[in-house]
Amino acid sequence: MINYIRLALIVLAGVVLATLSIILTPFNYIWEGIGPYIAYKSFARCVLFICGVKLEIERKEELEKKHKYLIVSNHISLLDIPVIMTVFGHNVRFIYKKSLSKIPIFGWAMYIGGYVPINRDNPRSAISSLQDASKKLTENISVAIFPEGTRSRNGLTGDFKKGVFMLADYTQADIIPVSISGTNKIIPPDSFKIKPGVVKVVIGEPMKFTKDKSFLNDIRNVIVGNLKEIES
Repeated sequence: MINYIRLALIVLAGVVLATLSIILTPFNYIWEGIGPYIAYKSFARCVLFICGVKLEIERKEELEKKHKYLIVSNHISLLDIPVIMTVFGHNVRFIYKKSLSKIPIFGWAMYIGGYVPINRDNPRSAISSLQDASKKLTENISVAIFPEGTRSRNGLTGDFKKGVFMLADYTQADIIPVSISGTNKIIPPDSFKIKPGVVKVVIGEPMKFTKDKSFLNDIRNVIVGNLKEIES
């Protein structure tokens, strides 16, 4: 029963704050896109509170609040998105599956609010989406991406897709490697059963983009290395 109540509260909060995001969208040009972001950040905090998440955050370096970053994270649960939205004090937009845009109110709000849909099954469309995402960084907005392309079912960090390399090349922005541990125990990848618990997050030091072929592995190695530290 408690699980159903939590899910109902999450849906309710999502509808209310997604609607607010849509209402605030016309003010984007005045607020540099901050209106919808405030709504989604509030939703993220509501989700973590309802799920009983206790955050433990380690910052390898304090980030400049006015700086724009490309945030790269491992992906093990639906909770990863609200976790990133909560721990970063920056105006952030995610790259997300295009099919989610069809979800009434919530999906519409993501699209209208400047989140970037991507169709991974269409390479040409995917490249166009990455170019759209790169433009966000010229609008005083940071961009977050899960380079594995989908959630890990076993908790292990998979190989990174080339899209993040292309996005980093387009933007030339500093890259922030993020390691998330514990979200898959609170909401497993193939379940909506919520089990309150601790989520550990490591925000790594900014990394400069290089065209070296090993760059993707360099980012992945930092993320995996920080995961080993917090899970040991």
